[in-house]
Amino acid sequence: MKRRTLLAAASALPVLPAAAQAQSFPTRPVRMVIGFPPGGGSDQVGRPLAARMPDVLGQQIVVENRGGANGNLALEYVARITPDGYTICHVNNSVIAINPLLYRNLPFNVLEDFEPLGTVTLGGLIITVPATLPVRTLPEFVDYAKARPGQLNFGSGGQGSITHLGFELFVRSAGLNVVHVPYRGSAPALQDMLGGSIQLMVDGVNVSKAMMDAGRVRALAFLGPQRHPLLPELPTAVEQGYPAVLVGGWQGFVAPARTPPAVLDRLEASLKYAVETAEVQQVFNAGGTIGAFQDRRTMARLIREELERWRPIIADLGLTLD
Repeated sequence: MKRRTLLAAASALPVLPAAAQAQSFPTRPVRMVIGFPPGGGSDQVGRPLAARMPDVLGQQIVVENRGGANGNLALEYVARITPDGYTICHVNNSVIAINPLLYRNLPFNVLEDFEPLGTVTLGGLIITVPATLPVRTLPEFVDYAKARPGQLNFGSGGQGSITHLGFELFVRSAGLNVVHVPYRGSAPALQDMLGGSIQLMVDGVNVSKAMMDAGRVRALAFLGPQRHPLLPELPTAVEQGYPAVLVGGWQGFVAPARTPPAVLDRLEASLKYAVETAEVQQVFNAGGTIGAFQDRRTMARLIREELERWRPIIADLGLTLD
């Protein structure tokens, strides 16, 4: 058959609509990149979802931890991946909306190089100390720290992270001198707090919930506007006299920019399904995480709002990282 005839025949073939293209995705496992070490708060959210997303996708989700640079290494990696839907990245509001305000030379643009897939958790942060520390309330800790200026250590999941900013808001409001010790994730920071090297953490409830239940970690305050629904006995920082110490938190997923819309729809649907399964809800609740799905358009709006909210605060604190 002549070449012209072949081209004419090809042009006469029907073009598959986007919905049909989505049904063919995926045909192989999908990678879920998590920008922090195994065992931390991000890992505790990503892995339960990865176990249920295959119910919708029909393919395995392979979790890959790429810790470093406060989540930036994972985002840089995913930004350069072929935008075919086979690699997605876990993020939280710290990584996706605060890092861009702290790092002046990031090799990616969060508003241009990624497509939101949806948020999967809502909540806020808590202030915790080792159970061996002789304090039970935020005012008691303030008195304890003021009597020991420069002698107590705070451990965060990374320099400039949302946990670090929560700490900065607290110590500045209380007038404290506490040393900041950044880690490559929440899990190693928690281990050092249990070992006695640090005396304070600000992080998600899910990071410390097991140790709280075991009596090894004590929560002093929740940093949301109202009490945490899974910790109704824990007062907020606002209730304890620190109205400026309000730090929310959410986690979600992104894909590389230019991923086909039909593929984004399919990934979004799998996340929504996974979050809303009874199994994942039970796992999240047991760890102190509130599982709540919001679609990718809502997530895009949240990213823009977080950028605007933290921009003046970070400028006032004078925080920059490179």
